[in-house]
Amino acid sequence: MLNLSVNLASIQTIVNAEKVYFRHLNVQCNMSWKINWIKNEAFAVKDYKKHKSQLENPLKFYLALLLKAIPNFWKKPIHFQLRNGGSFNVVDFMTLYIYKEIFVDGCYDRVELPQYPTIVDVGANTGLFSLRMKQLYPHSTIYCFEPLPSNIEELRRNINGSHLSNVTIIPQGMGGTTRKEKLFIHDHNIGGHSIIASKVPDSKRYEHISILSIKEAFRDLGIVKCNLLKLDCEGAEYEIIKNIDHELSAQIDEIIFEPERSLYGIDELIQHLSTLGFTVEDRGICYAYKQHLGTT
Repeated sequence: MLNLSVNLASIQTIVNAEKVYFRHLNVQCNMSWKINWIKNEAFAVKDYKKHKSQLENPLKFYLALLLKAIPNFWKKPIHFQLRNGGSFNVVDFMTLYIYKEIFVDGCYDRVELPQYPTIVDVGANTGLFSLRMKQLYPHSTIYCFEPLPSNIEELRRNINGSHLSNVTIIPQGMGGTTRKEKLFIHDHNIGGHSIIASKVPDSKRYEHISILSIKEAFRDLGIVKCNLLKLDCEGAEYEIIKNIDHELSAQIDEIIFEPERSLYGIDELIQHLSTLGFTVEDRGICYAYKQHLGTT
């Protein structure tokens, strides 16, 4: 594990190096979304305070942008210690993107849960969503569904390293039916793997994984009340939601899902959830909640 000591005097060095690196990549990569995102983050001074509120050493984020930008350039993990409890390793560049989305942008912070909530995390990846939920709801019980072995290994490391209790890792995917599937591997995005081949058109690899239906998952885990169902599973959310019936929906208070709009019509899922008594707000990420619960 990399032990980075970064101080304010390092910033200019990092920025200067990034400028040179960006000039090179602008020619080689024709300004891909990744390069644009790195540029925006590297020079977004307004976000520094947000990083500082989340990380013990916020400058590590900027150094990690540089070190992890080129695939396989810096293979060692970079350890991030969170101010509000927990820690995680940055092994892959996309972990930085996920961290920013969850901790800095607070994309899941709007939910209002009871003091002792039960949370089902489908597409747990390396555990950053669960880390954030444990910060906000330290007495929560969380079930993490993640089928990819490399992600499971890092998920266990982050959960155990953060000394989190009442977090159960289920090394399976979730779907509408129980079955075996191929998980197509995205070579450049640890959160981009999918059971839908067209979602990862350039994939040359796949893993055989087990899928557990949402109904069997709730039954086998003894979940009577799920206060929050989070779905970030690259297209599988469609079949999961479509297989929630009135009986199962009575056990679920809130659903947050990131729709794959290129794969299906989002209006179909919104209509289905509406017939189950959910109000759905589409803000890029979709929030479905029972009207009497409300949102923030």
